[in-house]
Amino acid sequence: MRKSFKRLLQLIAILVLIVGSVAPAGWAKQREDESIIKEAVAWIEDGEVRLQIAFAKAPEESELTIVQEDWEQSRTYRKASRLSVALVPESHQSLEVALRSTSSRTDQVSRWEVQLPNTIETKDAGKLRKADWDKKAAQKDSLLEMRKLEEREEDRNPEPKEEAAKFTQLERWEKEFYQKFAPGEKPKEADIRSSRVVFEMEPNDTVKKADWLFDKQDAFGKIGKSGDVDFWKIRATENGVMNVSLRDIPNKQDYHLYVFDVNERELARSELSGEAEEIIEGVGTERREWYYVMVKGAGNSHDPHHSYRLRIDFQSVQGNVKSDEYEPNNTLANAYDMGVEQTLKANLHSLQDVDFYRFSFKRTSTLFVRLAEIPTGMDIDVQLLDEKGKLLGKSEKPRNADEEIVFNANPGTYVIKVMASRTSGFTANSYKLDVKIHTIPVIFIPGIGGSRLEVEENGSISEAWLSLGRAMTEYNDPHHRRVLSLMPVREGSVEVKPRVNGIRIFPERADEGFRAIQYLTYNTKIPTAHETSEQYDSMIKELRKKGYLQFRTIYAMPYDWRYSNAENAKHLKEKIDLALQRTGARQVHLVAHSMGGLLVRETLLSNISYQSKVNRIIYMGTPFLGSPRAYQAIKHGYDFGIPLFDAGTGKTISEYAPAVYELLPSKKYVHASSFLKKNQKANYSYNDLLRDEDLQVTYLPLLNQAIKLHDKWDNKVINVPQYSIIGQGQATLLGYFFDKATKEFVPFYDNNSGDGTVPYESANHSLKDIKKKYYVTGEHAKLPLIPQVIEQVIDLLQGKDEKQSGIRTSAVKNFDYLYYIIKSEDGTFPSVTIQKDGREMTLEPKLKEWWEDLSIEYHDKIIVVHVKDQQPLAFKWSSQQNQENPSRIIVRQFSSEDSKRYREEGREFILGPDGLVEVE
Repeated sequence: MRKSFKRLLQLIAILVLIVGSVAPAGWAKQREDESIIKEAVAWIEDGEVRLQIAFAKAPEESELTIVQEDWEQSRTYRKASRLSVALVPESHQSLEVALRSTSSRTDQVSRWEVQLPNTIETKDAGKLRKADWDKKAAQKDSLLEMRKLEEREEDRNPEPKEEAAKFTQLERWEKEFYQKFAPGEKPKEADIRSSRVVFEMEPNDTVKKADWLFDKQDAFGKIGKSGDVDFWKIRATENGVMNVSLRDIPNKQDYHLYVFDVNERELARSELSGEAEEIIEGVGTERREWYYVMVKGAGNSHDPHHSYRLRIDFQSVQGNVKSDEYEPNNTLANAYDMGVEQTLKANLHSLQDVDFYRFSFKRTSTLFVRLAEIPTGMDIDVQLLDEKGKLLGKSEKPRNADEEIVFNANPGTYVIKVMASRTSGFTANSYKLDVKIHTIPVIFIPGIGGSRLEVEENGSISEAWLSLGRAMTEYNDPHHRRVLSLMPVREGSVEVKPRVNGIRIFPERADEGFRAIQYLTYNTKIPTAHETSEQYDSMIKELRKKGYLQFRTIYAMPYDWRYSNAENAKHLKEKIDLALQRTGARQVHLVAHSMGGLLVRETLLSNISYQSKVNRIIYMGTPFLGSPRAYQAIKHGYDFGIPLFDAGTGKTISEYAPAVYELLPSKKYVHASSFLKKNQKANYSYNDLLRDEDLQVTYLPLLNQAIKLHDKWDNKVINVPQYSIIGQGQATLLGYFFDKATKEFVPFYDNNSGDGTVPYESANHSLKDIKKKYYVTGEHAKLPLIPQVIEQVIDLLQGKDEKQSGIRTSAVKNFDYLYYIIKSEDGTFPSVTIQKDGREMTLEPKLKEWWEDLSIEYHDKIIVVHVKDQQPLAFKWSSQQNQENPSRIIVRQFSSEDSKRYREEGREFILGPDGLVEVE
């Protein structure tokens, strides 16, 4: 019996020796470390790498770290006698396994390399997870080799004593924390609050997974790998400010710090380089609101072994805040009335307090609302509302930065709302509210011939335009022809200069240009000349009644209207800048008559930045597509709509005036309605105007320049609200029939749908930038004088676009009209006498007579008489007619009373000794 037992023991010993000699390499018993590690084994199971390590004696703490290329994970254990983990590798590269074991007597690190087979499945590596202990691990068929690595320098050289003590203390806290709370779900706030320090609990890489933070308590975390981020959350304990610090950043690492509100809006950040501590101070907080802190490594910065230290301290409001003298003003209804403009100091007596202030003004203005002197710890915002509470503008700068709103507003009542931002803390405060109102100035811009000009010659300054006394007393008006005629500086150039050397022409400067645009003449010796030459005087007076001031909020823009609008644009820019500088407003209004509208378009289309400086544009009778009157002026002469002015003088001024060429009908006009016709059914093309010598204007280089400008004006929009007032009810020249055989230009007219100078098609042209059009019965030159037009302009300047009484918002298609075209059959000047209402007038080429109820035009040797009251005229031979060899006078009558045929072709009469005889 004894022998049998003895033999059994011997057999077991032999088996143990045999098993030990043939044990797989993966079952690596570490004899040299057997006092610490009992066994270590690795294998493949269900696509994961499994690892188990057993200690001979459980250390106080152990930290297991597994590294594969850039992937690294660690787990810490306290008084554990064995470890079992699982992971999914991200590549086929070998794993490096490190195990640090710490006890009261020793601190030892063991390292292994684990080779992986190529057959194992790889994907993005996940967390290193805890696995159940497998008693049969050593018997697995898929065991992996664990090769023992040499001891490293950092394993043999511990940290200095003080640092080691600190590390040991922190690790002791960390062990206690994770022993209490890990693994498993994250603890509740009440559970974790009792811990003396707080450690991160992965995963915490999103706001929803954020770890707890507490006021004035350190928290520790690790940026374990490249790209790792840690989120923390805290509930504010005070109405006040929050100070956040990130310290103990690991050696040679660079971590950054960020703070967010409950809506994940960033409130502050600190991104100092290197190991510098990241500090954020003065973030406003509201009690019981949630805030979030994010810590992340810059670039690839990370350290899985060493913790950073994070801390938040809240500071409460100091002292009591009492309501200010403007309370109660917590609602729109009980807003404090500031009057017009004011500066005041007030406060918010709580984060929930809101202050409303009401103010009013009577003219379109630029508003400046400024909130300043906001104390540290407060973030106060300001809003601008209309009278009903609609939001118009706001300023929400961070922290205690000054807030400002700049807003261009129509007259009315407005409300300011002052309130703490959602991120504001609360502290003893007062703010300064400043409201300034700067009236938007108005600039008046006349059209061609609408600015009085002066001439300086031999040191003496005199009238250049309009000197009516000289125009009447001297045949052919040599004064105007001499000083106002131009010529190219060289052949082919579009640059022009005065034909007479030694003279200088400029807009009249008296009263800063107002004298130049209010009236065209101040001559009182000629009956009614001064009154009938009025331009902007009445409109300016009405604006002054509304509180506008000359030289301050009203400006005149006279200019030398002979030159190109492209050249005069620089002067309009200067006037805009002057008005803005003087008033302090951010925008101006532009009110333009006739060609002044083209000057506006050129200025704003060629200088896009100036569009933002303009609030509104109001056009009156602007020839957007040009006017046949310009062709008349260049080919035959034109009196500029001024009674008694010599048409030949107009031709002399116009022949080399760039602006007149820019008023010629544009290509877009001709495409819609040709102004040169062969007959009732055939038109001349625009190219004919360029090539046909009979049709050509005097100087083609200026026409080519005008074509380029109109291509821009006719097709590009201006990003400014624009309004157009269009005159109607006046017989308006539409062009000429040209007979090549007789070389005779015979004018043709509309049916009073235009304003007498600008055809309806041109004045009515618009792109999408014209917001609204208004129509009025009125003559072109008189549009700025019509009371209803003046009131409409003033309303539009105040932001009111309802039509005035006497103004229409749709065009009239049919007007009553009566006019006569008179010519001699032999091409001589038709000497004829007309009779009306007991009066008699003889039409002569040299001396002109003017009646208020007639409008008489001269087209070379063709006369056109428009009868404004549609009362028929009587005709008889003039005493100037050659009685021996009389020329037949042809009178063609056009009347709205006639049939359609006659309205288009006219009724033809022959004037003989016995009066008019109709041609059948």
